[in-house]
Amino acid sequence: MRPFSLVSGGLLVAVGSLSVAACGGSRAAETTEAARGAIVGGEVDDADKAAVALAFSAFGFFSQHCSGTLIAPNLVLTARHCVALTQNNGPENSVDCAQTNFGMQAGGPALRATVSTSPPREDGPDWYPGVGTVAVPAESAKICGNDLALITLAGAGIPADVATPIVPRIDSSPLSGEPYTAIGFGLTNPSDNTSSGTRMRIDDNQVSCTGEECSAMFQVEPSEWMGDSRTCPGDSGGPAIDAEGRVMGVLSRGPTGCLSSVYGDVASHRDLIVETALAAAKSGGYEPPFWATTGSSTLPSTDDGGADAAPSGGALGDACDARHGCADGALCYATDGSNGTCVAACGGERSCPDGTRCDATLGACLAPAASGGGSAEGGGCALARGPARPVPWLVGALAGLGALLRRRRR
Repeated sequence: MRPFSLVSGGLLVAVGSLSVAACGGSRAAETTEAARGAIVGGEVDDADKAAVALAFSAFGFFSQHCSGTLIAPNLVLTARHCVALTQNNGPENSVDCAQTNFGMQAGGPALRATVSTSPPREDGPDWYPGVGTVAVPAESAKICGNDLALITLAGAGIPADVATPIVPRIDSSPLSGEPYTAIGFGLTNPSDNTSSGTRMRIDDNQVSCTGEECSAMFQVEPSEWMGDSRTCPGDSGGPAIDAEGRVMGVLSRGPTGCLSSVYGDVASHRDLIVETALAAAKSGGYEPPFWATTGSSTLPSTDDGGADAAPSGGALGDACDARHGCADGALCYATDGSNGTCVAACGGERSCPDGTRCDATLGACLAPAASGGGSAEGGGCALARGPARPVPWLVGALAGLGALLRRRRR
């Protein structure tokens, strides 16, 4: 079976009787593994500020050790072994999916993130502190398939004019042959064990295989995939960016010699990511990102002369208007020609919910007081049934005077 190792900085901190690890090995272990390579063929990356460096800071000790991705103003996606000890009966820093588990985990206040291309070696204002408890998969303590963590940063996190978060690809897994970009802060010179700490980027990588498609010798779990990017120590937790600029993978481990990489599949941890993002937005005092509320990582399109399209249709009782329609089988009933409420459609074989009756003129289920044979203004909408199909939106007065056809794509 081919040996795999954590692609990390290998930080171990011991203070009195307290031992806290961020990457599952000692500094000596990092040196041994680091001598084997770096991101091969990469370039210094000054542009991707949301690909962040991580550090551990506690009890007067400070060390940069891993990489991560800013997916919301105060939320960083990284590898779980960057925030927890690993327990293994095999060779140091190696991974055996049958026996390598996570142990003691660091808390958010001991972690730091920075957008700097070449981060400072000391704690300070360029490093944004974490808070609270780091969110990790609760299903299992095994490293394989669970090597993902979410660090919440203090307050509102990193300002928008400093870094724009990268959208996590939570609704679709990678496919074999799909291209991606790898980013990380690993070593830049394989012969210099002090050369890590600069953001590097390498394009034109490809997904080699996904989950069970991969050979058993590589120990790739169903919630993981393998790529051909040559990442090395210090790159752990760094992102794999798809062709649309979304993070679809979190770097976990790789074989000796930095010949390939195993990534955690972001979409496989959708529920954890969305739940943590909603909590982070609440603690940071900002509106949650669109992907956390819609469950879709597809960016809202700009159709109809540049107006942002609605990311999804509203349920019965939700507010609606010409841009924000209603779910399939519902209509937008408006008394002022603009703002309205999603109501059930009726007619044919469709009946109305209790407490409403069908207004034949509008084809909508309305409360008795609201329905008057067409005495009120109304509008109607219906969600497309596919991600790229049009949504008709009709706005009119009593007899349907005038119609405005608007289209949108998700």
